[in-house]
Amino acid sequence: MDDVKIIFAQNLAQLRKQAKLTQIEFAEKINYSDKAVSKWERGESIPDVAVLKNIAVFFGVTVDFLITERPANAPIEEKTNYVKAVNNKNRFFIAAITLCAVLVCSIIVFVALQSAYPDDFWTNFQTCIIFPLPIYSILLIIFTSLWSKKKVWKIFSVSLLVWSVLLVAFCIALIATANAYWLIFAIGVPAQIIILMSYGIIQNPVKKLKKQEKTEDTNQEIDK
Repeated sequence: MDDVKIIFAQNLAQLRKQAKLTQIEFAEKINYSDKAVSKWERGESIPDVAVLKNIAVFFGVTVDFLITERPANAPIEEKTNYVKAVNNKNRFFIAAITLCAVLVCSIIVFVALQSAYPDDFWTNFQTCIIFPLPIYSILLIIFTSLWSKKKVWKIFSVSLLVWSVLLVAFCIALIATANAYWLIFAIGVPAQIIILMSYGIIQNPVKKLKKQEKTEDTNQEIDK
């Protein structure tokens, strides 16, 4: 039993340090006293099964993980649920701060241009607000590629890039010729279909046909 206490003490201390929590902070999160946590990490006692389960759930590991011996000070390669949540929150703030910084710069330039050329509101608005939209899209693509596993964000970021580029092209054409070429946006329809097909939202008809032929060949071989 003493060996189990020591093993649990080592594993708990490692998990807590990986999560960058003090004993007091960890105790608050599991609704326990910091004195109890201190005793656990010193190997003087071990919590009951119910508390062990709560600790395992908090860190995203199994109860067996908590009481299994491993080399002293060996790094725990698998990130816990708590660490993942903290990392996701940090990534969200980094992305939000970056996008907000670009937006603030755009607004500052817009205000400066509007002060200098008050009669050119639409031109200033296009230059400072609409033209940077592809930059937002590229930043969003970078962030979603690095940090997000959800298709919806990747599809949204790539689609935003396509439509923002088309919007910029439309505005440039409008400024240059004073004519509205709405057909520019028609290019976005096949582009959007290609994006959805590349992420598997819309099935490629050629691949679908090949898959059906392969299935039929397999069924024929089985019948033979």
